[in-house]
Amino acid sequence: MDDQETGGHAGRRPSRPTLWVLGITTALVALTGLALWAAPVAPALHTGPHGGLSLPWWVLALGFAATEATVLHIQVKREAQTVAVSEFPLVLGLFFAGPLPLLAGRLVGSAAVLLFHRRSAPLKTTFNLALAGAETGIAVLVFGAVGHLGEGSPLLWLAALLAALLANAVGIVAIGLVIAVFEGGLRPAALAREAVTGQAVAPMVVAVALVAVTSLAADVRSAVLLLLAAAGLLAAYRAYAALSDRHLNLERLYRFTQAVTSSPEIDVVLGNVLGEARELLKAERAEVVFPAPGGGQVARVLLGPSGRLSRSEEPRTPVDEWLLQAVVGGDEAQLLPRTTRHTPARAWLAARAAHEAIAVPLRGGAGTVGVLVVTDRLGDVRTFDESDVLLLETVANHASVALQNGELVDRLRHDALHDALTGLPNRAFLQRRLAPALDDVRDGRSAGAVVMILDLDGFKEVNDTLGHQQGDALLVEVAARLVSAVGEAGTVTRLGGDEFAVLVTDTADEDRAVRLGRRLLRALEQPVALDGLEVEVGGSLGIALAPAHATDPAGLLKRADVAMYDAKGTARGLRVYAPDLDTGDPRRLALVSELRTALATGGIEVHVQPQARTTTGEVVSVEALVRWDHPETGRISPEEFVPIAERTGLIGALTTRVLDRSLAACAAWRAAGHDLGIAVNLSARSLHDADLVDEVARLLARYGVPAGRLTLEVTEGSVMADPARAIALLHQLRDLGVRLSVDDFGTGYSSLSYLKRLPVHEVKIDRSFVTGLQNGSEDVAIVRAVTDLGRHLGLEVVAEGVEDAATWELLREMGCDLVQGWHLSRPMPAAELLPWLRLRPVAPAVLRAV
Repeated sequence: MDDQETGGHAGRRPSRPTLWVLGITTALVALTGLALWAAPVAPALHTGPHGGLSLPWWVLALGFAATEATVLHIQVKREAQTVAVSEFPLVLGLFFAGPLPLLAGRLVGSAAVLLFHRRSAPLKTTFNLALAGAETGIAVLVFGAVGHLGEGSPLLWLAALLAALLANAVGIVAIGLVIAVFEGGLRPAALAREAVTGQAVAPMVVAVALVAVTSLAADVRSAVLLLLAAAGLLAAYRAYAALSDRHLNLERLYRFTQAVTSSPEIDVVLGNVLGEARELLKAERAEVVFPAPGGGQVARVLLGPSGRLSRSEEPRTPVDEWLLQAVVGGDEAQLLPRTTRHTPARAWLAARAAHEAIAVPLRGGAGTVGVLVVTDRLGDVRTFDESDVLLLETVANHASVALQNGELVDRLRHDALHDALTGLPNRAFLQRRLAPALDDVRDGRSAGAVVMILDLDGFKEVNDTLGHQQGDALLVEVAARLVSAVGEAGTVTRLGGDEFAVLVTDTADEDRAVRLGRRLLRALEQPVALDGLEVEVGGSLGIALAPAHATDPAGLLKRADVAMYDAKGTARGLRVYAPDLDTGDPRRLALVSELRTALATGGIEVHVQPQARTTTGEVVSVEALVRWDHPETGRISPEEFVPIAERTGLIGALTTRVLDRSLAACAAWRAAGHDLGIAVNLSARSLHDADLVDEVARLLARYGVPAGRLTLEVTEGSVMADPARAIALLHQLRDLGVRLSVDDFGTGYSSLSYLKRLPVHEVKIDRSFVTGLQNGSEDVAIVRAVTDLGRHLGLEVVAEGVEDAATWELLREMGCDLVQGWHLSRPMPAAELLPWLRLRPVAPAVLRAV
């Protein structure tokens, strides 16, 4: 209890808890008088059990002062209990002094410790002295009553033990009542249980005291030996206790390190830091003080006795200035003991209503950023010392690392949810915001939500003509104009490439959405200056509203996408979704849910088509081809359902399914002795998936397939949609060890200029060039040029669409490495590949269909 708690300030009306404590104190004084009046005089009093030794009150006072000032720390499992062995002088007083000298010695010794050693508040001192008197009176009463039953030593020993235990029980109950007064929640059953079970050390202390009584009764000179033995035991125990404390602190620091590193959240880290600092140093309060740059304000995060975090921002006072200059400016820890005479330190303690404190630097990435402070050790029996300073500095060092890690994680999270080029939120951010917004709509907490998807018109031409650096500059300018046009009305995101989206929450007003959409399109009407040229770029905008058009994120995005494509196809510029937009293909909406079901139930399968070397006919790899056999309508072409997956957000699940089945098949072939590679196609949307690299690594590890046995095929068009992002992702896949291939090579608009920029291992000649080779057309020159280019760049060349032996032979003469097509084999289920290989002739079948 400090002065604020007890209402000790002059002129302040005593609080209700203070009045309760005064009442309990008065009751203890009355109990003391009643016990001494009722106590019979035991035979041991005045004369002792074996002789006439008599201890004066001042000797007992010294004994009580020594035992209460010199506490022991008893280790119980992983915790330590602080114990004052005042039972020792109490037992000596019961045997060798009268009631009044014993009471006087107890009160004088306790008062000296409370006033001069612990510097307790007046109310606390009064209560503790009343409690000491009551415990002494109860001990005298019990000892006299039991000792009166007989003079045998064993009976007096029992009397002394009962006297000490009942006296301690009175103390436990009284202190429990005071705690309940200030903190509430009195639990009589728990208090009674503590009075019985909370005295594990008392019987041992009484036993030692009885040994001393017996020794002194036999020969007073044994007091010298007793003092020497006690001093030796105390020194040995203190050394053991110090080692135990160190071990316990190491365990706590280990658990603390685990706690602060397991969560990157700054608030969680601060809570763990303050909680562990308070626990390790047995302090009442712990806080972190962050000074604002340039002075002015200080922010505080405080963990008080209640265990709740509180935050405040206060002006920087002259008292704070001293501590901040010493710890933050000087980067030095400060110990503020109770006995300090340093004027600034005493002023700071008074301002914080504290008796003692430790303050240590809390360092960040740019130096010392704050102060970690603990105040007032619990119990008033020990004070902070230099070892506590070192312990708190260790906590602060761990906290500094954890806080810096938390800042790093926050930056990584920001980067994961924002577009690196424009700084706008990305697709993942939009999905995170959209899902709870639609939950609010469904639950009636929000009127509605609007999603707009904007696709730029003419962006591809800018990239082709001016290059991607100017294309990036155009995207940055467009992003800035959109943000300015939307203002506080919504959130602008970049979905990838030249596609943007706007989310507006808490509205279902279509007119308002259309007005905002037109404002967005008008923001793009002014030309953009790029590389000295005035470039005009427009946009096509689709709008979908919840709950009118959809109440789930995928459905709402899909309908906004459908509206955008209609706006682009009809040159309207802006289109609000309407059900008739889907009537051109009545199966389209149904296929979305059916595709989702097929992915969940395994309805999507993988077929493979072998690839062989042109020179030997050896099958070295296969291409994975996705197949969907619909239970009602039969096989659905990938050209039909893959675009649906891309436009409805199912492409990620579809890609994972194909990769999983492909690598599972590859692992099975390897186990059967056929070390074949497998190629899997990636869609344009897959190249915008930040989780793709981790997903590929996970599946390779799951099936134990070397990364070099997996080839990922991308088209030029998918890369050119967002070259910077796509090329960065391809580099990550190549670093993983995966082979990369450019599919349909030669059909793009910038093949030769971008091939050297792509981190690929092979090029795949499109079948449209291969099928016309025998006709002697210009396709021969194109295929020959691609083959020569690949050879000079160190790339393997694969030709697909080989339908006959003559084409195979012509490709072999040109230097093509691998062929694929019906002449070698039609696509087949993955499970049929091994039987096909076993039936295939061992000799190379270069010019013969198999």
